[in-house]
Amino acid sequence: MRKKALSQRWEQHMSESERDSRSARTRIVILGGGFGGLATALRLEKELGAAEDVSILVIDRDNDLLFTPLLWTVAAGRTNPNDVIVPIRDFQKGRRFHVLHAEVEQIELEQKIVHTSAGARPYDILVIALGSNTVVPNLPGLRELALGFRTPADALQLRNHLIDAIEAAHHTDDPVQQQAWLTFVVGGAGDTGVELAAIIQDYLMAGLFDEYPWLVEAPIRVIVVGRAERLLPMSEPATTKVVERVLQKEGIEVLTRTSITGVTRTSVQTSRGSIAARTLFWAAGITAPEVVRRLGVSHAANGAVMVDDFLNIPGYGNVYVIGDSAWAYDSVNGHAVPPTAQAARQQGEYVGKTIAIRYMGGHAYPYRYVTLGHLALLGHHTAVARIGSWTLYGPAIWLLWHLVYLWRNPSWSKRIRLVVDWLLSAMLGRETGQLRLLSGLPQHDKVLETA
Repeated sequence: MRKKALSQRWEQHMSESERDSRSARTRIVILGGGFGGLATALRLEKELGAAEDVSILVIDRDNDLLFTPLLWTVAAGRTNPNDVIVPIRDFQKGRRFHVLHAEVEQIELEQKIVHTSAGARPYDILVIALGSNTVVPNLPGLRELALGFRTPADALQLRNHLIDAIEAAHHTDDPVQQQAWLTFVVGGAGDTGVELAAIIQDYLMAGLFDEYPWLVEAPIRVIVVGRAERLLPMSEPATTKVVERVLQKEGIEVLTRTSITGVTRTSVQTSRGSIAARTLFWAAGITAPEVVRRLGVSHAANGAVMVDDFLNIPGYGNVYVIGDSAWAYDSVNGHAVPPTAQAARQQGEYVGKTIAIRYMGGHAYPYRYVTLGHLALLGHHTAVARIGSWTLYGPAIWLLWHLVYLWRNPSWSKRIRLVVDWLLSAMLGRETGQLRLLSGLPQHDKVLETA
């Protein structure tokens, strides 16, 4: 009786044309198996798992969830790269939703069809959670020479390149060349750029010290370059001041109100002049994937889809966009929702619940982002936290960072593996070997995914 009542309520909610064109089941398709997409699927499973006339399909080009907050520990030689990914099908065990491993190629909103590398998939309700790509401007040399940081392969590549640079610096008698090899520029002064710079400094001074003790006296320079007026422009000024003090203590230089204008194999050009450096890591800005940018709807400057208070595309009440692919404005707090894993997970939970409420004929409530605080890793035994109006930092926050993200990891087996990784690195030292992933290619020639 309950299932029949649910079906009748859903029929009343749908328009006449939707009822006529609808198949035997209400087809919910979720594009993307990241934090937002999986949160949506799991919430739908919880709310509508008993409804036999509903099918849930998750489509993702990868077969795993990348737990991005822990990439820093992979780069620092403290975590096995396999331990920061969780197979999507692990979430499927004992649940009714399905997973399709395919590339999303086109979305037809009017026809309610998603075209993938595995064929077309019609839908009644669509959730777009395809994340974002790194913005790589068309500046001289940038796309050919800059290194990125978005995947476990990038984390290993960072480690490989740092070791290559140290070896090259050690075996040259030219002080100018040595300085260039020991100078590491990070483009971008947001969260990613700051954490990236801190991890580079940490790995050089703490991770590689036993193998290269001469690094203590070496003229290492790690430089963060950003166009904004201050470091971490999206954070509270109090947080920025704390982070600046920590970076200064660690010996990391910060150049704000500075643009990178080009890069060569031996230098990075900026609006303030040239920096002799053999390394540029790029961490400035994100853009929506091309398949999202091609949608004939309103977009923000970075290509993200502008959504309403219910995370719907205006005019398409059956289509939701969440995570980095969406530009959502929180009218209560008066600012845009940040493109973070925390926000994507919240939005996924909200959309899953909203679909269920509408399925049962109820009225949904507008989405409101509630921050649970902000954590950033700042290198060796140091992290910063913004909790309410408090900004805290130090070894205790470093420990808190690890505990929070350990608990946030959705897999118990991965949690155990992570603890083992961290204990082994503390007792036996960090991983300083090189795992070559791009055989036959110069490691500094890796090209970032471009938008």
